[in-house]
Amino acid sequence: MSAYCSGARLTHVAIALGGRLSDSKPNGSARQNGVVRFADGPARVQRETQTPVPETGADVAAHNFTATQIAPATPSAATGKAEETPTANWRLVKQSFAHATSDAVAAAEYFYARLFAVNPGVRALFPTSMAVQRARMFAALSRVIWSLDTEPECTTLLRQIGREHRRYGVLDKHCDAFFAALRDTVEHGVGRSWTAEMSAAWQRAAEYFSATMRDAAATANDAPAWWIAEIISHELRSPGVAVLGLRTDESLPYEAGQYVPVQVARWSRTWRPYSVATAPRPGGPLELHVRAVPGGLVSNTLVHHSDVGDCVLLGAAEGTMALAESGRDLLCVAGGTGLAPIKAIIEQAIATDKAASKPRAITLFVGARQHFDLYDLEDLQLLEAACPALRIIPVLSEQPGYAGLTGMLPDVVKAQGVASDVEAYVCGPPGMVRQAAALLAASLPQGQIHHDPLP
Repeated sequence: MSAYCSGARLTHVAIALGGRLSDSKPNGSARQNGVVRFADGPARVQRETQTPVPETGADVAAHNFTATQIAPATPSAATGKAEETPTANWRLVKQSFAHATSDAVAAAEYFYARLFAVNPGVRALFPTSMAVQRARMFAALSRVIWSLDTEPECTTLLRQIGREHRRYGVLDKHCDAFFAALRDTVEHGVGRSWTAEMSAAWQRAAEYFSATMRDAAATANDAPAWWIAEIISHELRSPGVAVLGLRTDESLPYEAGQYVPVQVARWSRTWRPYSVATAPRPGGPLELHVRAVPGGLVSNTLVHHSDVGDCVLLGAAEGTMALAESGRDLLCVAGGTGLAPIKAIIEQAIATDKAASKPRAITLFVGARQHFDLYDLEDLQLLEAACPALRIIPVLSEQPGYAGLTGMLPDVVKAQGVASDVEAYVCGPPGMVRQAAALLAASLPQGQIHHDPLP
């Protein structure tokens, strides 16, 4: 029986900093191998969430730990050394982390070997192949550690990680074990240069990291950690690109422009993010645009091995690209399946402007290599016909004899001219987004240029 459907009850789930969902048996054996379909709609699964509850005064203090607490309250009488500041402690953490991870692959291998040796039951909760996991883990850790000098930014990152990892069933002991292994890994990497000051700095940092993540998870426990969704439509629009319609078992809150992590039954513990292509509407389905990536486990399953009635899991919505409240006209630039969040934002703008005396003008440049790659053009043209304020401009980069605009998408946008009083939204391949954002910056303030963070 799939853990997704048929009234199953999930009781064991696991954690990985970068993202995996465990199998649901206590021993980690597979419970999600079959492709399961709904008979009469999405099944309801009773969720069991873990809420960290401080049991002692020390636990409460850990939950309230902040960066301002990392320095000793008074100079050490034993050593006679001057009081260290929080900045100095963070400097030691950052320097030692950079030294220990100069060989990222070796550091990751040691980290997981240490984690699994001290906590042998944890290994079954991770994917068989750790290659992607290593890269994601170090990317997440690097963002946190390099932001230590700016407490609000670091806290925001940690709280986001804490909320996101609820879908893995994160418990207090998982956080503590993870950061203990991280500290041991850094000590191993630093070697003889490791000092008592470094040890104290890492201890305080680990307490800060763990307490912040636990608090974020606890405050988010009123919402589900994940949602069950049924595929209600599946269209292969062009080679390797599918548009999927999903219906969730419970309402999934999100804003136009955000993305949701997706896990398929075929590949448990493997999540991939996909932008929602529809604006939120009560009871309405979600639409995902998915391109099959060579070797991509989730993307190829969704495009080539899924059908109407199949079930997937969705995590909580993430992302900060949303419709601005300025009311300015919109300039949208979308490449490939980067169209999805842009389309949702356009739908939201149209819905918001229904009561306005003068709807904002919306211009969408949608780029592709060849005409058949414009997989959603028919739907866009229907939207354009229903909304006179919307203008759709297809741009092809590799279509000889095409009568419309041709060339690289950012160059075409620049050639058409950019007004200074618009909100610009860009999504697509990272290289295109970087180039487009740089060109737009010549005409617009940074606050009027919107895109998701680039890798």
